[in-house]
Amino acid sequence: MHKSICFALALVAGAAAAQEKRPDPKDPKAKTPPVEYRSAFEGYRRHAEPELAPWRAVNEEVERVGGHVGVLRDARPEKEPRK
Repeated sequence: MHKSICFALALVAGAAAAQEKRPDPKDPKAKTPPVEYRSAFEGYRRHAEPELAPWRAVNEEVERVGGHVGVLRDARPEKEPRK
């Protein structure tokens, strides 16, 4: 039943498309639909910038953990206590 409904709709759509008269592409006086401009930026929303931490506090934190490599050391489990 579902297939027969789809087939009937396809027939009706095909018949409607066949009745549409298209202008001759070689005719310079043939009417064409107006060109519609749509900007690529339509609907653009600005990306929200994250809140930045004060640089001095970040530098002090990096110094406290022992430099940039110290940050990575804090991420892995310790095998022996630090000195």
